[in-house]
Amino acid sequence: MAAASCMIQEPLSLFPNPPPPWKYDVFLSFSGVDTGKKFTSHLLAALERNGFQVFRDDRELQKGGEVGWGVNKAIEESRISLPVLSKSYAMSGWCLDELQKIMECKKKSQHIVLPIFYETKPSDVRNQAGNVAEALANHHTVSSSRMEKWKVALTEVANLSSFVLPNLDDGDEASFIEHIVEGVERKLNSTIWNLQLVSHPVGVLPRLQKLLKLLSLESSDGICIVAIWGIGGLGKTTIAKAAYNCIYRQFEGSSFVPEIRETSKRPNGLNLLQKYILSDILRNENCDIRSCDEGIEFIKRRVLRGRKLLLVLDDVDQIQQLKALAIDPKFLHRGSRIIITTRDISSLNSLRSMCEVYMPEQLNKHESLQLFSWHAFKEDHPLENYMEISNEVVKYAGGIPLALEVLGSFLLGKTKSEWRSAMAKLKKIPHNDVIGKLKISFDSLNEEEKDLFLDIACFFVGIDRNFTVQVLQGCNLFPEIGIRCLSDRCLIKYELGYEFGYESRYMHLIVMHDMLRDMGREIVRQESVKEPGKRSRLWDQEDALQMLIDNEGSEAIEGLILFSSETKDFKVNAKAFPKMNRLRVLHLNHVHLSAGYEHLSRRLVWLRWHGFNLKFVPSQLYMENLIALDLSYSMIKQVWKGTKILGKLKFLYLSHCYYLTKTPDLSGLSNLEELLLDNCIRLLEVDNSIRYLHKLLVLNLKSCKMLRKLPSGSWMLNAKILNLSGCSKLETFTQLQGARSNLESMSSSLSSCSLRTKKLDSLSLNSLQGLSCLKLLRMENCNLSHIPTEIGRLMQLECLDLVGNSFCSLPESMSSLTNLVHLNLSYCASLQSLPKLSPSLQIVEVQNCSSLESISLDSDWQHTDMFFYNCPKLAIKHSADELGRSLLLCMGSGALCISLSGDKFLNWLQYQTTGSRISFVVPPLVNQNLAGWLFCAVYTIGEYCWRIWCEIHNKTKGIRLDYGRNYSVKLFGEDHFGDPIHTAIGYFSFCRKNGEMEIEGGDEVEVFFLFDNVLVKKWGIHLI
Repeated sequence: MAAASCMIQEPLSLFPNPPPPWKYDVFLSFSGVDTGKKFTSHLLAALERNGFQVFRDDRELQKGGEVGWGVNKAIEESRISLPVLSKSYAMSGWCLDELQKIMECKKKSQHIVLPIFYETKPSDVRNQAGNVAEALANHHTVSSSRMEKWKVALTEVANLSSFVLPNLDDGDEASFIEHIVEGVERKLNSTIWNLQLVSHPVGVLPRLQKLLKLLSLESSDGICIVAIWGIGGLGKTTIAKAAYNCIYRQFEGSSFVPEIRETSKRPNGLNLLQKYILSDILRNENCDIRSCDEGIEFIKRRVLRGRKLLLVLDDVDQIQQLKALAIDPKFLHRGSRIIITTRDISSLNSLRSMCEVYMPEQLNKHESLQLFSWHAFKEDHPLENYMEISNEVVKYAGGIPLALEVLGSFLLGKTKSEWRSAMAKLKKIPHNDVIGKLKISFDSLNEEEKDLFLDIACFFVGIDRNFTVQVLQGCNLFPEIGIRCLSDRCLIKYELGYEFGYESRYMHLIVMHDMLRDMGREIVRQESVKEPGKRSRLWDQEDALQMLIDNEGSEAIEGLILFSSETKDFKVNAKAFPKMNRLRVLHLNHVHLSAGYEHLSRRLVWLRWHGFNLKFVPSQLYMENLIALDLSYSMIKQVWKGTKILGKLKFLYLSHCYYLTKTPDLSGLSNLEELLLDNCIRLLEVDNSIRYLHKLLVLNLKSCKMLRKLPSGSWMLNAKILNLSGCSKLETFTQLQGARSNLESMSSSLSSCSLRTKKLDSLSLNSLQGLSCLKLLRMENCNLSHIPTEIGRLMQLECLDLVGNSFCSLPESMSSLTNLVHLNLSYCASLQSLPKLSPSLQIVEVQNCSSLESISLDSDWQHTDMFFYNCPKLAIKHSADELGRSLLLCMGSGALCISLSGDKFLNWLQYQTTGSRISFVVPPLVNQNLAGWLFCAVYTIGEYCWRIWCEIHNKTKGIRLDYGRNYSVKLFGEDHFGDPIHTAIGYFSFCRKNGEMEIEGGDEVEVFFLFDNVLVKKWGIHLI
């Protein structure tokens, strides 16, 4: 990992123990007497064959160098050491000195040691017995202190997990080497993406340092548990994430488990939490956990035993959650660390006697003002004439980060008179009432926006934005403009979903901070504190159940959630519902209703009834106003009898209905957009009436194992997403060809299904001519020898993945793909040239293309990043110097960055530095303006995801320009992380503001570069 990985927009030197950049994957320590030309040479070849960068002292050191210093430095720059403890190992003082250094690095850094016992026993090494004792006895001239250090190192290494081959009779040497290589690969592949922090982490660093001090990382023997305790919005999760990002590499396994409180409330929630940890620690292992107790035992045996772990448990509020995750010091391995965030310290009673409690301080005045300013003024300090009133707002915010963010966003762009009006309201709210301080943003909403906020707070947090909009439109609200208003005030945010892979870019989940959600729910509770039946929305299980049991419902209730426990179903009398005639949203989970479904509200727009216990929906249930019907995990065999005319229904979810054998008559669902049937394992056929669903956008049939065929004819004419993965008995897909012209996304599983009878090496892309609305096309490893010109007709294409094919060139029509943003051509070994490409491209991946010789840069690039890693012929034909000078001549109006393998810094750049900033005065420009600059940076990458942020400050004109990019490009082949080195060369053009160039001759300019997961060794710019 690069040293900048812990950067939180603060000086790097303030971070404790930043991990060093790794130059080698593996350091081999061995005795050349008995293994050098046999076992070790075979092991070295196997490691290098699998792409690992290996240091072996007799091959890597230059003649005449300082051997001892070079070896020590190589150990420090290696991720893993493999000491081969053979019979002759202890006979070499050189080897024993290496071992001592290796064990020293293990204690001081994140160095991993995997000892190999080759024809020797760990017990002999541990106790210095047998051949080891004889070998040590021969070191007559060694001082006693040096001998003692050797013995300590031998004992310590023998206590580690190891690879053991006592003698060749016990096993095959080739298999033994293969086992070692697999172990090394597992260790190196355990790298985890850094967790994303807030955009302005003001004040995080000092609180992070206090947390790290409590974790006592210098002690490797003990077990430490730290609870971060405080109110919602204080930044507990942010501090925990920052700590995780800084230290997780010091452990043999790590897991950050988010939103424990909310997840545990879901069906089988505790099992989901267990699987989260198991997935993080036991990478790529499928763990079939059938009960919570089984999961506890599995975690004890497979996760906690013998591993030095880092676990971060976010938002714990019940002791049962810790028990389900086996969080008990007696189960933890020495050196492990646990971080827990919680609002309720009583939930940690079982650990209080053995854990440290950290209560983060509220932000001080300076920190609060800085954070508030970022949101109110988009810079780190207030405007000059707003300083006094800004201090007033900061005082009332009370140092709560989320309150500062919300209030700052609320006041952004408002006049001073509007600020003072807002402050007048603030003074009426108690200073220690955090919810009251946030409520000012709620009070600024109109009545419809307030209703919208309360609906989201109670029912729609974590729900897809499109789904939310459609349902709330059915409630006669105006969600499109209302949601925008809530977003502008930072009352809600969006994040991408991950259910459909790449297609998740079409899913934006609505997220709301816990403190804001609780504020909304408290507002509803205050409608009738003592009588829940008179509130507009019920989400609390106890309140909802008691109201139904006591038959205290009223027409005030518009939404109700009632989930049973995992082991017990609720039985409710339907006669409790007649008074709730304004009920719009009803969520029931494993709730059994007595006869009388006609009593349910006729205004229902969203009915979610998981665990519905009848074989079909009774005819008495009024569904004509439903927008969404979710009967997942139900017992139904037939959804309904005959034809139902449900003209408003847009979402029908029947996932995991294990007894469903056929879909119902769908002809009356003329507006249906999403039909989910995934994991209906007994589903045999899809009713022909699906052909009448002309507005269907999503059809999910994933894991419908018994499904054999789909209706014939042209249907799904507007479909965006079709998922047929796991439909192993599906015989044919040809009937859907009429729909293919509109499919936005085909998953890889769908492609293999639809092409099952074809040979991929003979596949032609000519059949794609009609796919005019296709947005994602993946054709990996299809042995395509030719890309037809017709590919240029895919005008809506956004992502094109052609990894591992055998074509030599791309057609000129590629430049016609004006919506293409991501192009991946990695491992196209025969690719020789790249034509002019579309300027819409944001990412171009060209890795390990051994034949690539030429590329065209003739395009008006907007914001494009190209990655040419391990393309040797390109590097030979086009030197970095030549590339840089050509960019001087062809600079467009946007930005272009080209990354190459190796250190190819352009030494002729005007301004150069190894730090984070460059300051200069722009030279006088005669009869011309400054168009931009060429830049060059030599860097190493610490993770698959990294971030580069540039801030250009024109001090003369008082203008700031920010330019930032987030990258998630997977680098293939050799180890690209920590080392080897890469070079980025590109240009950045300036735009005009109010008709004036941002930077002109005589301007004083300061340029900052900030990096996450990137270590920049040197960078510079050249004015154009």
